[in-house]
Amino acid sequence: MKYFGLIILLAVLSIAPVTAVENKSNTVLISFTFNLGTFSAGEYDNGSAFLGCSISVDWIPDRRTGLSYGIESGLLGGKKQDNVILGIPAIFRIGWHPDFFRFSNFEMCIVGKAGWGFGLWGSSLEAGSTPGGIVCGLNLGGRYALTPRLSAYTEIGYNYYGLARNSNYPEYPLGYGSGKTYVSAGLSLTN
Repeated sequence: MKYFGLIILLAVLSIAPVTAVENKSNTVLISFTFNLGTFSAGEYDNGSAFLGCSISVDWIPDRRTGLSYGIESGLLGGKKQDNVILGIPAIFRIGWHPDFFRFSNFEMCIVGKAGWGFGLWGSSLEAGSTPGGIVCGLNLGGRYALTPRLSAYTEIGYNYYGLARNSNYPEYPLGYGSGKTYVSAGLSLTN
């Protein structure tokens, strides 16, 4: 039962029609992903899973350069003791989609991210804590064409979400209440 979702995904990918990833300029990719990582919040907290959903919109104006520009947002959260801490990121994305990473139905890219995470804390916000913090990341992404307009999409790498920039704990002056995502998976739509 633990691997049921992975087995279903692999089955869908194995029977999906082989459809070329389009190699055209002025492409817009809209991706909906589920994110998974870890959350930490102070020296007495073991942390928790950092989960959430994101939507990103990327524009590839010219396939010769392979560069894409985009934005990303969503809702992600982790748990600190008995309180759930959420964040809404506003992220700028820049990607590189080189030709040598493109196959008949699969394309890879490298994506850099920078922005701000707006932290939403529960009622136990510590005095002196500032909700919100920097977001940055570097990922390797890939999309597998299921149809000419629909692809399975994933990103693996490292994204840092500083959901509280400071706290009353001097040993955690930055990144207190921080989430990290390591994998995002979902679907991507192409124009």
